[in-house]
Amino acid sequence: MSEAPAPALPWLPWPHRVLEGPHDVGTEQRWRIVLDDGRPVLVAQLAADLARDESIRRRYARDAERLMRLPAHALVPTLAVGPLPDPRDPAAIAPWRARLDPPGEPLEAWLRRAPVPLEELTRVFVGLADALQSVHATGAVLRDLRPSQVLRAEDGRVLLVDVGLSRVDVLSSHTASSLLMQGSAYVAPEQVHATAVDQRSDLFGLGVMMWQALSGELPFGDGPAFLRERVPLPPLARLRPDAPPVLDALVRACLDDDPSRRPATAAEVAWVLRGGSSTSLVEQATTVCQHCGARLRVGQRLCLACGRLSVRFLPAAPGEPAFGIDLRSLDEDAHKLRWLQGFVDDVAQPPARLPEFLVGSSHLYAEEERHRRVRLPARLFGNLGQDTAEALAERMRAEGLDVRVVGPPQVRASGRQAIATIVGTMLLAAVLIPVGSAAVATALGLGLAGALLMLGRHNNVKSWVERTHARFQLRSLPASLPASDPLVARLAALLRPPSPDAEVPGDVKEVVGELALLVQRLVDHRALQARNAHELEVLTAPLEPLVAAIERLVEQLHQIGAELAELDEGAMVRALAASEARGEDRERRQALLQGLDRLRALEDRRAEVFHRLLEARSLLERTVELGLAVHDEGLEHERRLALAVAALGEGS
Repeated sequence: MSEAPAPALPWLPWPHRVLEGPHDVGTEQRWRIVLDDGRPVLVAQLAADLARDESIRRRYARDAERLMRLPAHALVPTLAVGPLPDPRDPAAIAPWRARLDPPGEPLEAWLRRAPVPLEELTRVFVGLADALQSVHATGAVLRDLRPSQVLRAEDGRVLLVDVGLSRVDVLSSHTASSLLMQGSAYVAPEQVHATAVDQRSDLFGLGVMMWQALSGELPFGDGPAFLRERVPLPPLARLRPDAPPVLDALVRACLDDDPSRRPATAAEVAWVLRGGSSTSLVEQATTVCQHCGARLRVGQRLCLACGRLSVRFLPAAPGEPAFGIDLRSLDEDAHKLRWLQGFVDDVAQPPARLPEFLVGSSHLYAEEERHRRVRLPARLFGNLGQDTAEALAERMRAEGLDVRVVGPPQVRASGRQAIATIVGTMLLAAVLIPVGSAAVATALGLGLAGALLMLGRHNNVKSWVERTHARFQLRSLPASLPASDPLVARLAALLRPPSPDAEVPGDVKEVVGELALLVQRLVDHRALQARNAHELEVLTAPLEPLVAAIERLVEQLHQIGAELAELDEGAMVRALAASEARGEDRERRQALLQGLDRLRALEDRRAEVFHRLLEARSLLERTVELGLAVHDEGLEHERRLALAVAALGEGS
């Protein structure tokens, strides 16, 4: 006789047939069913004993609802959450969820065959990184990405399943020790002590799975983050001689204890696995920021670590006229002096002693100070190209400094040349006057008189040398200066922490940093398109309100982050368990439940605000693209002509 079919689940809203179940899986009971239209579905219900705990019930219901809002192409779709009307109602049956159950292989089964071929590994983890990037783009963070939450579908796609439910089992514990001791080998170490984490925590789990797929072993054992022993990982080439160095560098970066040293996004991981080589995590950049030392990509002018702009100031080329910059006077404004000292430190060849000047009457200074300080006027820089001299002077004048650009004749007449002329004239006179004619003596006398007049005009030889000798030389590497464009400067300011004890979240920094680079690219493009200035101004007019909107959204994200940092989920769960054990009244427990609800609401609010930030990014990107599409036809013709002439020269 055939077995009788399993009874249908009475609380499901669709006609169906039960194929398997119930099975206890973690904190849920699960069934596999098939709908009347033939679709296979997995149904999961929170275990009855856990459903009696209101904090767990609320968290489970909220996470299940969140699954329904995540991108369908990256996640196995959730069809429904129940019971209706409110799965949080403690008087209703235990909350449940239903998702599609496509055929495929769980990643944990695939990892049991590790080490796996590199080609297969690349294909799987490119798909997983793409799926993660889609989820992160909504502002969501999975927190505990593990192989059981990844499915290799039969059609080749890599899909996420049951994500967002991983911390329910932690919430079910009733002791402080279990909150720390429970967890998985895939959890990032910062989650032990941080409530607010970003998408880089998920990249740690991705790195653990990649190491496991490459070596067949977990990198740090199978214990939780709290007990993890941080031992240096062996060279991957020793375990997998066929693994390229770039893959070793990528996996190690993902596994770094410090989130700031991990890849910034899952998209960056996917790019490297696809063969991309421009990521700063796996290749040495060709240049670094001269202000903070952060690596810059090839062609990147704006540093995303400190928000400063790389600007190259060039000396005069051999055979070309040389220009200088004189500081003519300086008032007692301390801000101007500090700015000038910082500017010199940025653009001058190190080590450069910060300048101090005699301001006002020299009688106000002690004799030692008069000798140490620089008398004005004084030459700050010499041997400059004309464009460089004008650019430097423009920046100084913008800060209210009294400077002038000195032309070639004045630059060439250096102090040493003047001294040589005076001394030479005097020596020649001493030799020729006793033996020469009256005419020669007269001429030399006039020359000597002129030399003495020169000395009288400049008081003494020393003051002439000080006056004409350039005190600083330009650094050979690009200087790192505050961004001069107001919009770039405003975006760059968002890359800096709002307070000394805070930091900019990684996902926010990644979005704002790329926007700052994009706007700086438009600024550089605009400088070359003088004939089309009006057209560019019209097309890019929306930039200012978009930047203002981005500033408001980032401020909101900082505020939400500060509130999240004050909420200790573990402490609230422990207090709730203690309250229940002591039999305290419901009012006390309700306050704790509301605190947990607030935590979840803040996480949802952050996801919403971050999504709006992404929408603002999209609008700003389109605006910048319109500006970059504007080209000066005359300039383009000149460029092509120069290329053609250069090609002819090489061919001759």
